[in-house]
Amino acid sequence: MASLPGQTFRLDPAGRILEAWGPGVPGAPRLCTGESLADAFPCLGRPALDRALTLAGEAGVAQVRLATQAGGEAWLGLELSRGPAGDLVGRLTDQSDRMTHEAALEAAVRDAESRSAGKSRFLANMSHELRTPLNAIMGFADAMREEVLGPLPPSYRGYADLIHESGELLLELISDVLDMSRIEAERLELHPEIFDAREAAAAVIRLMRGQIERAGLTFVTPDMRERIEVLADRRALKQIALNLLSNAIKATPTGGRVVFSVHAEDGDLRLSVADTGRGILPEDLDRLGRPFEQAGDAEHRASGTGLGLSLVKALAGLHGGALSIRSRLWEGTEVTVRLPVIVEDHTQPELDLNGSLAPGSSSHKREPVVRRSA
Repeated sequence: MASLPGQTFRLDPAGRILEAWGPGVPGAPRLCTGESLADAFPCLGRPALDRALTLAGEAGVAQVRLATQAGGEAWLGLELSRGPAGDLVGRLTDQSDRMTHEAALEAAVRDAESRSAGKSRFLANMSHELRTPLNAIMGFADAMREEVLGPLPPSYRGYADLIHESGELLLELISDVLDMSRIEAERLELHPEIFDAREAAAAVIRLMRGQIERAGLTFVTPDMRERIEVLADRRALKQIALNLLSNAIKATPTGGRVVFSVHAEDGDLRLSVADTGRGILPEDLDRLGRPFEQAGDAEHRASGTGLGLSLVKALAGLHGGALSIRSRLWEGTEVTVRLPVIVEDHTQPELDLNGSLAPGSSSHKREPVVRRSA
């Protein structure tokens, strides 16, 4: 035992040192046979030491760290275990370097958290500042497209269309950055309400149908004859669907197919988008869903920022749901989001894709019964 670092010792049940081995610990008192262990330490370590002795006598084992000087310049680690005869075997080791290392790690974590929060605040403020001039640009582009002040030459009208389209893309990016910064700063609040998920799905279909047709893709829309009542954030649900469809369009070459599905399954709302695009490499799947992470070749990566899927994952998580991805290279990808938001009261009026209830159907208030999946 003399070769072990620190100092090993044996105590009687009263805490008196019976034997001691080892070179001792720098900066700590050297233990001597016949003295009380409690008397060997300054008053700064006595309360913790007394608790450790009591715990070891009752439970059979105890560990504690002791500061040997005011201000904690030197730290000891004390391990105690009870022997069969009721005596205690203990060991003192130098913990000063470890405590210094842990303090440095804690300081680094606090600094990283502070920097991350500062980054999120900066992105949120920047996004707000950019929205105002961008909305003005898009407003003037709209006025030019509608020829409010008189007819425009065809080339100038084309420029106005390009300005407006570019403004929409930039506004979408700003919104993604703003939402992501809010999520990272834990400042994004959901506003749940009871509504028919088919209405949100129909709104998304109307928004995306033209873009899908311009891309030369076949668009398969969901069967929405049965009511799907949910308790969720309406805007977040639309954003999930829009981001998934936008990703599918970018990944699918002309002539391909995009399938949009929304239905209730096992008490959850199941929303999925499948495409016949290039697919995703297995080694890329684990990275997707993290901010600014993308898959595919350089051309595909240049078409987006990598925020869309991370937002989908975050918004699903805020609802208590989850995201999953299945993909085979050159065959396509299916992204599924499951949300435990179904309200169990299934009145079934017809709904067309314009988002209006069919004649004769009604929408009335009632107390919801929400089933959450485990």
